[in-house]
Amino acid sequence: MRMHIVMMAVVLCMGSARVALAQSQSARATDRALQLATGASLIVTGALGTLNAINQPTLFSDGRCAQGRPLLGAYGCEGLGPLHGLFSMISLVLYTATITYELSKFDDWPGRRPHGAGFDTLSYVHLVGMAVQPIGGLLAVVPELLGARRNSTFSRVMRTIHVVTGAAIVSAFVITTSIEL
Repeated sequence: MRMHIVMMAVVLCMGSARVALAQSQSARATDRALQLATGASLIVTGALGTLNAINQPTLFSDGRCAQGRPLLGAYGCEGLGPLHGLFSMISLVLYTATITYELSKFDDWPGRRPHGAGFDTLSYVHLVGMAVQPIGGLLAVVPELLGARRNSTFSRVMRTIHVVTGAAIVSAFVITTSIEL
């Protein structure tokens, strides 16, 4: 009788271990899919933002639209900004879903992973960057929110900060995702 109880306990433990392993593998697969989708979306958003910044006034130049030779023609001057804005919203939603999923499923984000201080620093770069990036983008497009004029120095500064911050966010996220995969 005791042997049956012990064997049943062993079978139950093994079954529980298999279920836990399957759930863990499923959670990691979901996390990987979210990370890849977020990374791809951030890359597209960053590329569109960079093209838009090349066309618009920044601290680096007056922009190709002002010079009469915009990238992607007239669409590059008028349609690229809204497309970048659309992808930025998709990226923000995917990023929020990815981070929320990781925080709810894994007790190892950031500062508790075995990847080291560099990984943690990059994790905080993209976390803080994603928190402030939408504000910078909005102020670059609509500086009137703070009483500044459109196409003013303030707008140029905000657009420049926005594109540089975007490059840092995309780089940090892609690097940390690459390390985890």
